[in-house]
Amino acid sequence: MRSVAFAAGLIGLWVFPATARGPQASFMALAQEITPPKGFAAMCGAQPELCTNAGSIHAGAGIDDGILENLHVLDRINRRTNRVVRQEADTRTYGRADLWMPAGAHAKPVGDCEDIAIEKRQQLIKAGFPADRLFLGVVHARRLGLHVVLVARTSSGDLVLDSRADAIRSWRDVPYTWIGAQSGQEPLRWFGIDNLS
Repeated sequence: MRSVAFAAGLIGLWVFPATARGPQASFMALAQEITPPKGFAAMCGAQPELCTNAGSIHAGAGIDDGILENLHVLDRINRRTNRVVRQEADTRTYGRADLWMPAGAHAKPVGDCEDIAIEKRQQLIKAGFPADRLFLGVVHARRLGLHVVLVARTSSGDLVLDSRADAIRSWRDVPYTWIGAQSGQEPLRWFGIDNLS
């Protein structure tokens, strides 16, 4: 997901490396509101059901009662999706850049980073994980450029499910610079990340 339009929309946004270490450092602190990625906004217009947290209403009761159960579900879905989905750029799959949709929307699952993150979110909601505790994040990697990951808010902190890694890590421990994240409570809104709190 290397959308020039998205990058241009973020000009002027202060980006800090993830160095938070205070008592709340396990959880991201959202800062100023930013413009959502254009591909995300287009997806929400075409498929609004992918951009709500309504899944929380009928989410499996008690899945968040134990962190170990959460970690097991997160790990299983992260690894399975990374294994099953063939990573491919939108330009190759759809003939255009920055088209956001679940990677499982095809007979043979295919997609790039945001498609895989959306697919993981859908799979976790089906497994009973509360939708309002799952949100997309945009990061920047030195050699990769812009990249989208899924973040799960657990009782012990915000954990990253990444299409480039099977291991689930704390948001502070990924090798990326955080640019912005979707609000779990209001999924259509995006915010910068206060990495210094």
